[in-house]
Amino acid sequence: MDVIPERANVEYMNPKYIYPNGTVNVRRYGRKSRYYINVMGTTKHTWNNNVTLTLGVGQLLHNEFRPSFVEIKDRLCDLINKEPFVGGALRNIGLVCPMRAGFQNLLNITAPTEHFPSVFPFEHGRLEISLNVTDTKEQMLLIYIVVSFKQKFTGK
Repeated sequence: MDVIPERANVEYMNPKYIYPNGTVNVRRYGRKSRYYINVMGTTKHTWNNNVTLTLGVGQLLHNEFRPSFVEIKDRLCDLINKEPFVGGALRNIGLVCPMRAGFQNLLNITAPTEHFPSVFPFEHGRLEISLNVTDTKEQMLLIYIVVSFKQKFTGK
């Protein structure tokens, strides 16, 4: 299974926690290269388990994205250190917990799909990534990434 990001945008940034210079984009460095997600921004506080990351996958149905049953919700350090898919992608780029305050440059993020289920229930979707303060549930960041899920078929 390949997870192919197509486009990304920052929907909301809370100025109490993040300076308003944040960007997210999708890049490809050559015709035969993979697609990579790049996230850049400046945080005002140290992030550890005081931040909760929620990743929901919306399914494209009738020209709109509708919530599906696929969702990951975990505190940031627990996600980075223990979760194999999203946490694995963040570990692959060298992200460690706690994240210190300052400029964050998260480049070349790809999903580690070697342990991903080989069958996924739909082909087009949108990742909704939300960062919230764990105690108060106050939203810090909201990012949308439109993705395609391509099945890898092995011939017999």
